[in-house]
Amino acid sequence: DPDRERYHTIRSEIISGPVTDWATDFSHLDPRWSEDPFPIMDDLRQRCPIAHTERFGGAWVPTLYEDIAAIAHDTDRFSSRSVNVTNFRPPRDLAPIGELPPITSDPPFHHGARKLLLPAFTKTAVAKLESTTRAYCHSLIDGFTGRDVVDGAEDYAQRIPEQVIGDLLGIPQGDRKQFRELIANMNREDTQGSRDDHVEQLSKMFVFLLAEIKEHVKNPREDLITYLLNMELHGRKLEPTHIISMMLLLFAAGIGTTSKSIGSSLWHLA
Repeated sequence: DPDRERYHTIRSEIISGPVTDWATDFSHLDPRWSEDPFPIMDDLRQRCPIAHTERFGGAWVPTLYEDIAAIAHDTDRFSSRSVNVTNFRPPRDLAPIGELPPITSDPPFHHGARKLLLPAFTKTAVAKLESTTRAYCHSLIDGFTGRDVVDGAEDYAQRIPEQVIGDLLGIPQGDRKQFRELIANMNREDTQGSRDDHVEQLSKMFVFLLAEIKEHVKNPREDLITYLLNMELHGRKLEPTHIISMMLLLFAAGIGTTSKSIGSSLWHLA
């Protein structure tokens, strides 16, 4: 499907190695940034409030609240079509939808794309998943019987979001194993694979989700995929690529962050 390729057409030269000057050679991948970014930001605010780098195809790093707020509200000159700073940059014509709508969408498309998702995440809608989620959590804990040591992150926290999102989307139980494997492979980008590996895994997930959409067209059910298939935006049904992009956003925002929140809570309570 050519639509799968259009998200990763612009690749820049990979520049690695430690940062030489944070004002002119910024990189969020430098270990010093993840260890303690605050002194770096404090220094930049004093001597170079808008840093620049030739890495990632060229990028600017505003550090002052006033500048960041001005950029965020200037949607005529600044696009949200990509929210990640990497060596892959989506083409300009991907706006106003962007890579992962609605978070990557520009006005006026953004308002409608965000609004159509809200009913699916109301308190009443989410409450329908509570009983099955609670039962699943209990089943995970019951599976720890007889074990002296349990990895609370891998054996518990990481499993819950995958299950809940699978239920939310209506992924059949027979496809859950493949679904979990695809999620795990996508999440390995930072530590165990190259960006090319990640794009390959993204392509496999695209094919998987497209098949799920086609199955939902044949057999509608009460889940998020059927809900999105029935929605209209500006008088038109959503394109499959739009639905898949929203599901990928759901994975990005709902799996890693949630599993880490659950794991951190367990660590804090311990």
